[in-house]
Amino acid sequence: MKFLVLILVLGLRRLEVSWPQWLTLRSRHQTWLQSLGNRLGNGPLLYLLAVLLPSVLLALLGCALQGFWAQWLWLLMALLVLVWLMGGQSEFRHVDELLVRGRMNDPEGFAALASEEFGVTGDPTEIAYQEQLSERALAREFRVFAVIFWLMVLGLPGAFLWVMNQAWLQRVGVESSAIATLHRWMSWPVQRLLVLSMALAGDFAAVMDSMRHRWFSLANSDEAAASLLLDAARAASDLSPIDEQSSLLERMQPMEELQGLVLRCVAIWLIACALWVLLA
Repeated sequence: MKFLVLILVLGLRRLEVSWPQWLTLRSRHQTWLQSLGNRLGNGPLLYLLAVLLPSVLLALLGCALQGFWAQWLWLLMALLVLVWLMGGQSEFRHVDELLVRGRMNDPEGFAALASEEFGVTGDPTEIAYQEQLSERALAREFRVFAVIFWLMVLGLPGAFLWVMNQAWLQRVGVESSAIATLHRWMSWPVQRLLVLSMALAGDFAAVMDSMRHRWFSLANSDEAAASLLLDAARAASDLSPIDEQSSLLERMQPMEELQGLVLRCVAIWLIACALWVLLA
C-alpha cells in the first residue's frame, strides 16, 4: 500500500493539474502551525498537538482501517495527506522549467523563475548565482527523498513527522533544541543513502573519496547538509570548471548534470522501494 501511494503521488505531482491552494501553497505547513499557534501559543503544547499527535493518529488509523473497503478509504486519506506534505507541484518540474529557459537563452525569464521558486536573486550569468541555485534546488529535492525514506520505513506517520518537524524548526528557528537534534538524526540516513545512490549513478570512486571522514558526521544545519550533498553530486558528475566568460547556456551545464543525476537517483530509490515491498 505504501509503495502504491508513493507512485500515485509522484505521478500526480508531475501533472499540470489545477490543485487547490491548500495543496500547493508553499507556506501551507506554516499556515497550519500558525492557525493552531494563535490559540495555543508557540510552546511545547503546540508541537504536541500539531506534530506529534497527528503522527500518532495516522498510525492508529492505519492499524484500525483493515478490510477491503477500509483499505480503499485509507488509500484516499494517505493520498491527500502525502500530497499535502509534499505539495501538488513537483520540484523536478520546476528545475526542468529553469533548464528550458536556460536553453532558450532567456536570462530574464530564468531569473524570474529562480527568484519565484527558489528565492535566488542576482545575475544568472554569475558562477556564484548558479552555485546557490543548484544548492537550493538540491535541498528542495532532498525533501522528496526524505519523505520517500520515512514513508517506506515508518509509513505515513514517519513522513508526516519528518515534514512537520522541519516546518516547526523553520518556524521557531532554534538550532540547539531537542527537536533540531531529532531533525538532524532523521535526515542523516537519508543523506547517506542519497550520497550512495549518487555514487551508484555517477563516479563511484570520486564520491567515495569526497565523503572520506564525512560518512558519520552529523550536519549542524540544513545548509551544511545541502553543501555536503552538492559536493557529492559534483564528484559524481565530474564536471569541469566553468569559464568566467561562458554564456548562460554553458553555465547551465552543471545544473543539467545535477538534474540528470538526481533523476537517476530517484529511479534507484524507486527500484529499491519496490524490492523492499516484495521482500518484506
